[in-house]
Amino acid sequence: MSISKLCHQMKNFNPAIIFLLFLAGCNVGPNYKIPEHQMPLEFHETQEIDDGDDCDLISWWDRFDDLLLNQFVNEAIQENLDLQLALEKISEQRARYRIKLAELFPTVDLSGTERRVRISQSLFDSTFLGPPTQNFYQIGFDANWEIDFFGKLRREKEASFYAFESEIENTRNVYITLISEVAKTYVEIRSLQNQVDLLTQIITIDKSLSQLTYNLFEAGLSSEIEWQTALSQLQESKSSLPPIEALLKQQIHSLAFLLNKTPEDFGDTFSTKAPIPYNAQTIPIGLPSDLLRRRPDIRQAERNLASKTASIGAAIADYFPRFSLVGATGFEANRSHLLFSKNSYTWEIGPSIKWPILYFGRIRENIRVQNSLQEQAFLTYKQTILNALVNVEDALVNFYKEEKRYLLLEKDMKAKERKYWLNQDLTQSGLQDLQSMLTTYRNLLNAKNELLKSRQAQTTNLIALYKALGGEWSCSY
Repeated sequence: MSISKLCHQMKNFNPAIIFLLFLAGCNVGPNYKIPEHQMPLEFHETQEIDDGDDCDLISWWDRFDDLLLNQFVNEAIQENLDLQLALEKISEQRARYRIKLAELFPTVDLSGTERRVRISQSLFDSTFLGPPTQNFYQIGFDANWEIDFFGKLRREKEASFYAFESEIENTRNVYITLISEVAKTYVEIRSLQNQVDLLTQIITIDKSLSQLTYNLFEAGLSSEIEWQTALSQLQESKSSLPPIEALLKQQIHSLAFLLNKTPEDFGDTFSTKAPIPYNAQTIPIGLPSDLLRRRPDIRQAERNLASKTASIGAAIADYFPRFSLVGATGFEANRSHLLFSKNSYTWEIGPSIKWPILYFGRIRENIRVQNSLQEQAFLTYKQTILNALVNVEDALVNFYKEEKRYLLLEKDMKAKERKYWLNQDLTQSGLQDLQSMLTTYRNLLNAKNELLKSRQAQTTNLIALYKALGGEWSCSY
């Protein structure tokens, strides 16, 4: 018979069982086992993307080959306040675990007392008690050791340790989210910079078209409607620029916040524009079952479930007696010069027991609370796994569909570019007016702008995919 079974058969106690309990003790409550979860054999969208043989997600941002992005990621890891806060929470939980670990061992206190008291003569009238006013001196050590027969302290230590591991996984999740946010913000900044540049060129063209149509109108070669249409197009282009410039500033400020910098110290970092980073390498997708090891949020939910399971045992242990070994040693005297004499030496030692008898259902209801918390943690664990699968599938389909869209937009842009060069040749040959060539060039810039937004979506979806797959995962894990 196992020790755990002995603990559940308290009504059949006999001296042999008591002896075994005193020797070994036992842990009441359920022993934790990692729950099995049926995972799909493969992701639905993997047939569309070549994931290659590489399974390493450590430093995935290096794949974009952007030195400034790498610099920002490294700065964020060192300076971000959310990450520092998460690391401090690990330190807090580690200390809480060590407190629970220390509760398994004896406690020793040094105590000292000096009192002057008057004994009531109305209660006692005896010369044996000495004079009414007396001094009392005491110094010594008090010790207490709770013998954890039924595993309450060990279950609490176990729950605290699992909570400590859960906090570690939470920090990893903060770490992965931080890097993803830095990368996405950087990509949006580069996209907005290029959008501002393209829109500025479009406004310049619209000014030229507006001036041309006005000149034609003044010469009687065009109607006022055509001029007002060109003028309206110019104002519309101008009005779309301020919101993009404002959004660009806001994203720069957001990046500064992630790096724990003030916006004033970060303003000149993006004085020049650069292309949007993109990674054309294969993606280490792996199998759905890999997410159970890769994703820190799943590992955090599983460790939290383990902690709640251990707390059930700690609650059940309240039904049983708690044994302690107490003792004290020291010196007591009624005169200071006699305190450390041989006759003043005193000591005591003995066992102590505390067994809850009448608690009006508090222990039972606390066990129900812990059982409910465990069930909530289990449901959260299942929900986290399901959410991870959805995240990956969404990221895969978004990435793949945007890849297709980008190729179509690229073909459209090349066609418009070819059309522009042909129109330019015709204009230079005098076979076509300047207005038609400018309109063709404006259409080309609009096509480039759409292609630019698609590239931003591609990279953003790729970052989301890296995050959904587990971020910092390495083949050596």
